[in-house]
Amino acid sequence: MKSFAMYGSNVEYTNRRDTATILSTFISDQIASFCPESAAIKSASIHAHYDDKAQNLEGIARLLWGAIPLGDEAPDVIEALRLAVVNGVNPDHSSFWGEVTDFNQRCVEMSAIAFAMVDEETRFYLAMNEAERANLVSWLQAVTYIRIPNNNWHFFRVLILMALRHVGARFDMDVLRSDLREIDDMYLGDGWYRDGQGGCTDYYNPFAFHYYGLLFSRWTNTIADHYTSELNAFSHRFVQRAALFAKSFSLWVGSDGAPIAYGRSMSYRFAGAGVWSELANYSSALAQVGLCIEDMRALWAVSLRWWSQQPILSDGMLSVGFRYPNLIASEFYNSPMSPLLALKGFAAVRLPESHPFWQATESDIHQRDACVTLPLNKHIVARQNGMSTLLTGSPSAAELRNSHDKYLKFAYSSAHGFCVESLRWIDQGFIGDNVFAFCHPETRAWLFRTSLQKSELLENTLLTEWTPFAGCVVQTTQWFADGIEWRRHRISSDADIDFIMSGYAVDTWVKCIGGRECREQALVKGSARSSQLQLIEGQGEYDVMPCSPNSNLLFSQAAVPVIHGKIPRGKSEWLISVISEQRK
Repeated sequence: MKSFAMYGSNVEYTNRRDTATILSTFISDQIASFCPESAAIKSASIHAHYDDKAQNLEGIARLLWGAIPLGDEAPDVIEALRLAVVNGVNPDHSSFWGEVTDFNQRCVEMSAIAFAMVDEETRFYLAMNEAERANLVSWLQAVTYIRIPNNNWHFFRVLILMALRHVGARFDMDVLRSDLREIDDMYLGDGWYRDGQGGCTDYYNPFAFHYYGLLFSRWTNTIADHYTSELNAFSHRFVQRAALFAKSFSLWVGSDGAPIAYGRSMSYRFAGAGVWSELANYSSALAQVGLCIEDMRALWAVSLRWWSQQPILSDGMLSVGFRYPNLIASEFYNSPMSPLLALKGFAAVRLPESHPFWQATESDIHQRDACVTLPLNKHIVARQNGMSTLLTGSPSAAELRNSHDKYLKFAYSSAHGFCVESLRWIDQGFIGDNVFAFCHPETRAWLFRTSLQKSELLENTLLTEWTPFAGCVVQTTQWFADGIEWRRHRISSDADIDFIMSGYAVDTWVKCIGGRECREQALVKGSARSSQLQLIEGQGEYDVMPCSPNSNLLFSQAAVPVIHGKIPRGKSEWLISVISEQRK
């Protein structure tokens, strides 16, 4: 495995020139193995839920998110991608990508082509002849009346319709207006969107909502028509929300630039970094929430630096996975081309070297300890001891693979990642992080929380109520104090039950013995951090257990501290301190 460090000696991202060189070299490597006639990058041995033609489109379209900001510095790359688009949208060409239909992946990828039409109109759209433009416009217009999921997909169609408006093509303002209202209805507050009514608030928010909202805002006044005033009202709203979002989301970055891993679509990695440079155009909105361009510069740079050192490249392509290639943690909509969406993170290249973003001195915002509560999200986010941590009482996305691991653990961290398949292999001696699991007295299946009956954020304390199975009810209270996370569990059970609870994962390995031991401490030491559980109240035994290989997003081999024992029938209570410390 290789990292972005292979593309240049300077991966500090201290100036635009070196950043553009890294980006253009990476993209050139991607298209070196394809011919525009094929309208695809390369064949793949793994697939998503959509067809091969849509996957071909995905590869070309997602490269555009990185190539278009390069502009004059990558004319050959943009030309090659433009020719691929010309063939892909031509119904008479053998590589035609096909028509968009209801709930179709093509709708997602069309937004990148819309991006190219507006941000690089001369080199991309106007470079096509009249027949080629007609094919492209007709192909994009077909998205207008299809059915789409009622979630962030509304933004894809918004961008497509805005691009049609920009080039003077026919577009349906009623549909655009309807999509904008649907997006409005998904706004939760505090700068955050739910991904659909009752949906999740997660790692996806910056690049699935705010990045697109800021693009929309830039495009609103590219032309003047009798819709401009109405669109400007939405534009203002999107900018204000993005600035407010940045205030809390800035805490999702640890002092080393590592992000909190939480939720789905982790293969998109640093896509969210694009928000920081887009916000650099709105200094007054940032000032209203106590932020500045120097903060945006720092958050963008430390994110790209951390990611550039991680082994995320496989055979020259961005791999499916998070810190390393990992299909276990992927989604059903991840193809080998999907991770290219991360190129949104290089959006800063669109800004000229003279822009205040590139001239700004990086602030120390990512070094500051802070804690914020988001009552509408049911989130507590803290940065302390160099690590960013999320405590969450938000709902899960039940339709996703391993969704309960991705959304319903007690904590998510920038330094420890999270594990999938946390409970699947307990009887074989493995367990995931940050769970409190119970063994069903009859089926002997190990179960954790898969839904929340109650979730409240009261001042600085998160209270959730959940049941692993009928006859067992758990109330969990979580808070931060003195640099430590605390968990109090109150259990009411109709039967005697075996239990096991775990802490954060670290990058070390312990022998899988198929059973549990009793140790003096539930303490495990990794290369950079140690992880420990301390039992303050309640009964249980200490141990350390391995996570199943490749189940943790950061570490292919990992281990966690655990407390295990029996819960007697009736009511029981535990108070545990959950400790993560940097190693000297």
